[in-house]
Amino acid sequence: MKIAMLNCLRANEVCAGCACLSAFYQRRAAFARYAGTEVELAAFLRCNGCGRPPEKDAGMLEKLDRLKAEGVETVHFGACTRGKEGGECPTVTALADLLEARGISAVRGTH
Repeated sequence: MKIAMLNCLRANEVCAGCACLSAFYQRRAAFARYAGTEVELAAFLRCNGCGRPPEKDAGMLEKLDRLKAEGVETVHFGACTRGKEGGECPTVTALADLLEARGISAVRGTH
């Protein structure tokens, strides 16, 4: 099984992806579902940014198509994709919809 992780572009300023990767390799938190399963982390990408509808972003659409072509079955959305109040960014919601339209599951959560 192949999975990917998607994190917030703004979080890129302070995030090295350590907590997400640690949770994946230790099969903790949202990755506990893969305990005892062979899983390949095939991609680690960022969203296309706030206020930029992904359905109108040719580069982002190309990335999503590449995930499908690579056989990615599930994309985990990092904790950074939720606001401090717990709400989801509209860009993230749109990305989840675009992934699911391609037959790729969108899971909210990493660590």
